[in-house]
Amino acid sequence: MDRKEPPQKALVKNTPKNTPMTQPHYPPTAAPAPWRESFLGGSPQAEAALFRTLAEQMRAVQMRNQQASGQSRPGRTLHAQMLAGMVGARLEVNPQLAPGLAQAHFQPGAVLACDLRLSFASGLAHGGLQRDMRGAALRLHLPQGGAHEILLTNFPVSHARDARQFVEIATLMTGPKALMPLKMLLRLGPGETLRVLRNLSAATGGLRGLAEENFWSRGALLWSEAGPVRLKLHPAAAVGGVPAEGESVAAHFARLLASQDLAWHLSAQRYQDETRTPIEDGCTGWSDADVPWERVATLTVPRQDLGTPTASAQAQALDATPFNPWHAPQAFRPLGNLNRVRRDIYAASAQRWAGRDGGGGGGGRDGAAGAPPHSAR
Repeated sequence: MDRKEPPQKALVKNTPKNTPMTQPHYPPTAAPAPWRESFLGGSPQAEAALFRTLAEQMRAVQMRNQQASGQSRPGRTLHAQMLAGMVGARLEVNPQLAPGLAQAHFQPGAVLACDLRLSFASGLAHGGLQRDMRGAALRLHLPQGGAHEILLTNFPVSHARDARQFVEIATLMTGPKALMPLKMLLRLGPGETLRVLRNLSAATGGLRGLAEENFWSRGALLWSEAGPVRLKLHPAAAVGGVPAEGESVAAHFARLLASQDLAWHLSAQRYQDETRTPIEDGCTGWSDADVPWERVATLTVPRQDLGTPTASAQAQALDATPFNPWHAPQAFRPLGNLNRVRRDIYAASAQRWAGRDGGGGGGGRDGAAGAPPHSAR
C-alpha cells in the first residue's frame, strides 16, 4: 500500500543553470510535484514487522563489533568513532534563498546555533589512518526550542538499494575483511556485489581532509511545503589539502581549525518525479544535470583549539549524545524506507550503547517527526 500525498501543482522548472554563486529564481507560488512513499511488504504494518526483525539483526552486528573491539560495553552500531565534536557552530541561511525553500526556521538571513559531530562510519574504532567512510551529524537549535538534526555521509548515494539490503550488507561486513567480497558474491550475486564494492571503494578511497570533505543526505527528506529534497554539505573554500604523512584525519582537522574558521555550504536538490528523483531507491542518485543544487545556508565552525579542557569536555558530552535524522520537526521528517528503518535500528542500538530505552519508534515529542528520544546512531 502506498501513502499518497494530496495532489499538488507541478513544479515550475527554472531555466538558469544553478552554480555556487547563482541562485535560481522560482516563482513564490511554485508548488512541489506530487510524491509518495511506498512501504516494504505493501503496508505500514508489514514494513514495521520487517523493521523489528532488521533491528534485531543489527543488534547482532553491534554485539559482534563489541566482541571484536574487546570493549566491556557496546558502542554505536555505526559511526562509532568521533573525529571531532564541536558546539557553538552557526548555520546562516542564504539571504537570497529561493522562496520555495524558505520554510519554517530556514528563512533568509536567519542564524541557527549548531553542534557538529564528525565521525568515521564504521562500527569499530581504529587508529584513524586507514580508509573509512565519514559522517557529519548536525544538531540545529531552533528558536522556538527543540532541535533539528541532519545526518550526512561522504557519498551521494547509499550502497544499499533498500532497508533489507542495508542490514544484509552490514551483517556481511562483520568478520574478516578478506572474506567480505566472497560472502557478498554468494548472497547478492555478481552484479550487485560489483555495484556495492564500487560504491564503498569510491566513498573510502579519497585522500582528503575533513575540512574539504563533501557530505550528502543520500536519502530524501521532507522540506515542509517545498516537498522532498536531498541535501549536500560541501566546502565553502579550499582550506588545507590532505593530512601529512602519519597524521590522522582528526589531528589534521584540529590543526586547521586552530588557525582558521572552517565552513561548508548546505545545498538542496528538489524532487521532480519518481523517475529522475526516486524516494525509495537509496542507491540511485538525483542527477546534477536534471536537478540543480540550490544554496540553502552556510555552516561555519569558528576557529578554536580542540585540545583545551573546555573543548574536550564539550566534545565528550557531544559524543555521548544520540543523533537521529528523526529528531526533527514533522514537516522535515526523513523519507524513504532506508530512512524509516534507521528510526528502529538507531533505537535498538541506543538501548545498548547509551544504556537507555530507545523505545519502538512511536509518537513524536515537541512536534518531532516520531523518533524515540534516545534513538541514535
